[in-house]
Parts: sequence; structure tokens; C-alpha cells
Amino acid sequence: MDKVVIDSLNINGEGVGFLQDKKVCVKKVLKGEEIEIERVYEKKNFILGKVVNIVKKSPLRREEKCKYCSKCGGCDFMFVEDALSIKKEIIRGYFKDLYVGNIVINESAKEFNYRNKVSFFVKDGFVGMQERGSNKVVKIDYCLVAKEEINEVLKLAQMYIDETNETNIHHIVVRSLEGLVSVVCVVTKKPKNLEIFNSLLKNKFNDTYGLFLNYNKVNSSNILSDKFELIAGNKQIETEIFGLKFFIEPYSFMQINDDVRNKLYNRVLNEIKGEIVIEGYSGAGLLSCLMAARAKSVISIEKNRTATSDANKTKEANNITNLTNINGDCADVLPNLIRQNNNATFVIDPPRKGVDNKILKILKEEKVKKIVYISCNLYTLKQNLVTLKDSYKVTNFEIFDMFPNTTDIESLVVLERK
Repeated sequence: MDKVVIDSLNINGEGVGFLQDKKVCVKKVLKGEEIEIERVYEKKNFILGKVVNIVKKSPLRREEKCKYCSKCGGCDFMFVEDALSIKKEIIRGYFKDLYVGNIVINESAKEFNYRNKVSFFVKDGFVGMQERGSNKVVKIDYCLVAKEEINEVLKLAQMYIDETNETNIHHIVVRSLEGLVSVVCVVTKKPKNLEIFNSLLKNKFNDTYGLFLNYNKVNSSNILSDKFELIAGNKQIETEIFGLKFFIEPYSFMQINDDVRNKLYNRVLNEIKGEIVIEGYSGAGLLSCLMAARAKSVISIEKNRTATSDANKTKEANNITNLTNINGDCADVLPNLIRQNNNATFVIDPPRKGVDNKILKILKEEKVKKIVYISCNLYTLKQNLVTLKDSYKVTNFEIFDMFPNTTDIESLVVLERK
């Protein structure tokens, strides 16, 4: 075994130290800890280590409150006290060459039971989470960060699998918004005994649920395909958020922490002051509709047809007339819109891979008035900011604790043209 002192944490939440001039990265450790490691992987200047023993513990280390943490691949910061401050320190160091001002922290009202969507794995008769670093499924009876309604579905799903020995389901995706629940069984072919699962859901949730099938391969890169079938209950979740009637279907993107989503969207709205707004990757359109109340006009682009359909339903239900929802690829649609509206405010919440290079190129050339960039990936956020730094200055940087007990963080960065 090798002994290592952890000097810092990187943006993946891994501890970083040095051993014989080689950089060492280790999961589930904290700055200042002295640890003994086993070498898992090694190359010329790098060692990936696994903790065998903690010789000196950080005062910020705490007992994990979830009994599955040692195996489940989800909550990798469950062992950390005051995790949000640690994340802020990581971000301050990582972005110090781009922003030196205060980084504002926005906390989550809930540390536990906050997730409104969870994808459960189903394998070998178990419903649960994938074991860290393997394809095995850890059977769980309760997910500490998921909403209570989701945990109820988890129990019913295991009862259904136990009773029927159904083998065609490989994932169960559950979403809960304002007490309304959608349950998607991801299958290779239609299960034979689905009426049993539906009966369990009906008895528990009455008329406040929808049960769907989604047809997809077991090892697909995306859990859900675009092939949905409604089995019973409600086709979409209809609710009210921010005073708006809102519609969302199982495929549509939605921030997973209701409280933090509201804080994030309120912060975006503070940047909208009567101008034209162009929004990229607009999802189910909730933010688009909210911005329309403060903007001269809003043009939103989303690639997924279902999400665009939901956005138009929300627009029509709320009689919004200054919003245009475009179904298309942002990389193809946004460049021309930016050229035509370079005095607009550009709001973007891209996928983890960041903003497409075509969009970055036109943003550099045209220099829109303001960019409000929402990101859940610090690495691609920094890449994109470095690309834009000669044309824009970062005027505000905030972090939102969208994912308590994990190393992930949601960021909001405001850029203004130079």
C-alpha cells in the first residue's frame, strides 16, 4: 500500500495528491486527509487509487446516512459535511483565470428526498441502482435523495417483479411533479403481466399517475428511445408552476430539484428586461414562457419534438403571444437567429457536451448583448468560456445546489460583450 496526502479536490470531486512525482486521483476523500491506497490503474505520470485506509480524517467527513452508499454509484458526496462550500472552493480555483469576483451560493431547501426523477435499473430480479464501477444492480428498498412518491413506485416495482418474474424490463424511469407521477418501463418487448403493475399503481395513486412502455435496447447509450406507448392513466403531467399551467411528458427534460429549479429560473428572469431573448436547448418550455412575461419577444429552439409539443401546449394554455418555439437542432438554427438579433440576450442550457462549435463561432463574431449560460458540467463550461473570453467578460457567477450529496453542481454564468 502507498501513503498519500490529499492536496486538493478536482472538478470531478476526486482527491488529488502526489506520489513519487506522479499525480494521484482518489474518490471519496477530502482535502488534508492522509490515506493509504491501492493502485487501480497507472501510467507514466498518473495513478488512479482506491482508498484502503484513512490514516488522518478531515473534520468535514461524516457518517453516510444511506446504507447503499458503499456500492451504489449515485451519491458520491454523501460522506461530506458542508459539501456546497467545498464545491465553491473547487470552482473558485478552476475558474480563477476567468472570474475573480464573488461566487454566489444558492442552497437547496432539501438535502434529501429532492429528486423528482430517477432511473432505476432492473436486472436478475432486482430493481435498484447500478453498482459503482460495474454492471451489477444493487437492490435497494429506498433512495434517500428521491421524492417519496418515487420510493413508493420503487417498492411497487419490486413487488411486481417478484410476483411475475418479468425479464423484459431493463429500466424503470419515474418522475414526480406536484404529486403527479409518471412511470416508464423500458422494455425490449411488451411484458405479459403489466396489468398487475398497473393495478398496484392504481391502488396507490388513484388517478394521479401514468404508466408507459418505452421500447429500447438493453445497452443503448440513452435509457429512453422515442418509442413510447401509454398503457394506463395520464399521458402527460399537467400542473401549475410559477402560476403557469404546465405540461410535461416522460421524455421531456426538466430540472430534477424543484426548489433549486425555481431559484435558478428566478435568477435568469432577473437578467431579462424588455429585450429580445433567444433561448437554446429550451426543453419543455417552462423557462421560455416565464421569460416571455419580461421580454419583448422570445424565440426558443429545442431538438426533441415531444418537448417542443409540450412547450407549445404550455404557450397556448397560458395565452402567450410573444413566444415562438422552433423544433430543430440548435447548431443549425441558432447561427442565423444570432446574426439577425445581435442585441438580444442569449439564454442557453446545453447538454453536458457544451455549446456546439458553430454556435460559439457566431457568438464570437456577432457579440450578442448578453449571454446567460446555465451548465451542469464545469469542464465544458470552462472550455466554452475560454473560447468566448476575447469577446465577452464574465460579470456574474452563481452556483445552485441542484444535486445535494453528489459532486455535481449547477452553474449560472452571465457574460456581457466587451
